Amino acid sequence: MSLIEVKDLVYYYGMRTPFQVTALDHVNLSLEKGGIKAVIGHTGSGKTTLIQHLNALLQPASGQVLFHGEDVNATKESAYRIRFKIGLCFQYPEYQLFENTVFEDIAFGPKNMGLSEAEIDRAVRAAASYVGISEDFFQKSPFDLSGGQKRRVAVAGVMAMDPDVLILDEPTAGLDPRGREMILSMIRNYRDQTGKTVILVSHSMDDVAETADEVIVVNKGKIAMQGTVDDVFSRSAELSEMGLTVPEVTGIIDTLRAQGYDLPAGIYTVDRAADALYRYLTGGRTL
Repeated sequence: MSLIEVKDLVYYYGMRTPFQVTALDHVNLSLEKGGIKAVIGHTGSGKTTLIQHLNALLQPASGQVLFHGEDVNATKESAYRIRFKIGLCFQYPEYQLFENTVFEDIAFGPKNMGLSEAEIDRAVRAAASYVGISEDFFQKSPFDLSGGQKRRVAVAGVMAMDPDVLILDEPTAGLDPRGREMILSMIRNYRDQTGKTVILVSHSMDDVAETADEVIVVNKGKIAMQGTVDDVFSRSAELSEMGLTVPEVTGIIDTLRAQGYDLPAGIYTVDRAADALYRYLTGGRTL
């Protein structure tokens, strides 16, 4: 049984109005447990609408979302329960910070789960460790932190609920290169330490190539592709037709190949590009 299964999902914006638009068009998707799964697509493709169905924030016009075989929209109680199991962190989550201290902000979710004070304390400390926030920050106001620190605190607030699935919508949006790498490192660290399933929604093909194990491409409200990073990015012509690109480093390597440099195809990360260039310049030696 798949961890999450989407069956024939249909959703409309402005349903039953003259402005009705199909946002999701008979979507079928199966996601297995574990790893980092990236959801990509151009603006308006339906990717954010899709992830909001996974934890019952939106209800479909027809079709189902199953989590461990259970319909997430079966009852109001099941939808409420699922939101603790499938944690969703929205784009720019730092704008949702509101408590007096960092500790209280991270503890908000566990408190609403009805955990004891000891359980809340353990949950906060574990989540803070995943995102690299030390206990020295616990009694500080979240509004005194840097932009990157605020975002990590906001993400920790979702992690503290110990969800089976963590969904991150554009987690590196608006960050400088250092902040971006810290967030990506945090995501990889969380996956490695917990074994939890992470779903990453991103416009950055570079982030996806560096971080994801599996890629789902959404286009015009449908699943256009699903596979490994190599499977998806090797279909660059089809991606281009959907308004998407391959990672920037891939374009650089492909340009060098077109100019006659004997470099391999299918390079999607900076590390792989560096290794290929080193091999070329040193006659085959590895880094």
